[in-house]
Amino acid sequence: MAFKLQYIDKVPQEQNSYAEYGTHCHSLLERWARGELMSFELADVYEAEYDEAVKHYFPPFPRGLAGKYYNEGLQYFRSFDGFGDDKEILSVEDKFELDIRGNRFVGIADLVLRDKSTGGITVIDHKSKSMNSMKKAQYENTRQLYTYAAYVKERFGEFPTLLQFNMFRYGVNIDEPFSMERYEETLDWIERTIAEIKAEKEWKVSSSSYFCRFICSTRLHCPVGEEIMNAK
Repeated sequence: MAFKLQYIDKVPQEQNSYAEYGTHCHSLLERWARGELMSFELADVYEAEYDEAVKHYFPPFPRGLAGKYYNEGLQYFRSFDGFGDDKEILSVEDKFELDIRGNRFVGIADLVLRDKSTGGITVIDHKSKSMNSMKKAQYENTRQLYTYAAYVKERFGEFPTLLQFNMFRYGVNIDEPFSMERYEETLDWIERTIAEIKAEKEWKVSSSSYFCRFICSTRLHCPVGEEIMNAK
């Protein structure tokens, strides 16, 4: 149901603390990559703009969640030193539109780098998700980067050699060497998924109280979400 409301019905979207936090950190990394901020400025700007950028409250459970996210972001930007002097920036937050097997696909590639010594291309996606959730669904999550690989091939004439999630809250990366087999599997998955969406008639609602109350961007336009939000 959330997919239908957001992408087909295109109802107005509601923000949440997780999305606002991720957008704030993305904005700082984008401005750094475009040369608008120096590395040593990032932590100060992160702090100065935080309250204006992250306006919604974090959920009250687990306890201390708001402080945890804030401190992890601050620590990352205090220690940030770029992505390596041996890398050339090819694109930053580049919105693209592709035709994938007859289906229109729109995305935004956070950062694309080229290794100056090997010539290999790395496509990077900045993630604020928890490490546990990423690792539990790593195979599924990397489909996003394999889709971005199609953009890299179209724009730069070659596939990336490395796909990378920048797990900035933890100061680590999740890397996956590019695999043509996985790439083709992802295109097959996209084709199947789009066919299933077009054939869907019921649009079942997932009534997770936590998701509806704190995360879902269409929560005010869904009968279950409205019921949960209005519950005392």
